[in-house]
Amino acid sequence: MTDIWRRTLFVAGLACLAAMTADPSRAETLTIGMAGGVTSVDPHFHNASPNNSIAMQIFDRLVERAADGTLAPGLAESWRPVSETAWEFRLRPGVTWHDGRALTADDIAFSFTRARNIPNSP
Repeated sequence: MTDIWRRTLFVAGLACLAAMTADPSRAETLTIGMAGGVTSVDPHFHNASPNNSIAMQIFDRLVERAADGTLAPGLAESWRPVSETAWEFRLRPGVTWHDGRALTADDIAFSFTRARNIPNSP
């Protein structure tokens, strides 16, 4: 783990601790330093570390990475190849959008199509 990530995690931990112990009647501004500026919160636009750090706090992924680097369930509870060019993902039941609408396979297909059609998308 790089020193930047260690410092980022340390600052994030301090921020969480401060938020849990703060008196809401004495709210103050919290400033967190990052190694670079965020240029977009769109996960399909500009593959840059600051953007990815923010996006990871906002968006869920089909498949996550466990601490040991292995693949772990995310929005998908399981996945398997069905041919050399196609995979089947089983979505985790009960996942909803912020407005309460259920996550569907069409939503996932839309995201993949959108990413493919954005120039220079990561």
